[in-house]
Amino acid sequence: MKKFILLFGCCLSLSLLSGAQTKEEETEAIKTVCNYYLDGGTNGDSIMFSKAFSPTGQMQYMRNDTLVVVALSDFMARTRHTLKKSDRKTKIESVEVYGNAAVAKLTIEYSTFYFHDIMSLLKTKEGWKIVGKIFYREMKNSH
Repeated sequence: MKKFILLFGCCLSLSLLSGAQTKEEETEAIKTVCNYYLDGGTNGDSIMFSKAFSPTGQMQYMRNDTLVVVALSDFMARTRHTLKKSDRKTKIESVEVYGNAAVAKLTIEYSTFYFHDIMSLLKTKEGWKIVGKIFYREMKNSH
């Protein structure tokens, strides 16, 4: 009986360990979600783009000293499925993971400006999803 309990305990421990993802695996999963957003936007693929978001989330930004709040479902709906590639460069600057919560910093570079996106993500039953987005538009210096 002691051998059975010991064997059962070892098997249970291994199954719990194998079910938990490492921080590196979580970071890669978050980068995949961020790339749905970045690549979907770059390639005019609204289906890929929308895979990144929880429709119950919000996007918030400042316009002329006024806070603007947009439902992520509305933001997704505005993205057209053109499959036309945009002339822009994208980069995932950083990802920080805290259990089932994470923050990702992204940069999208256009010819005359940058978008600096800060994404809040949560790990849901469907996997990681962007639940909040704030951003800043930075104009490039014209020399």
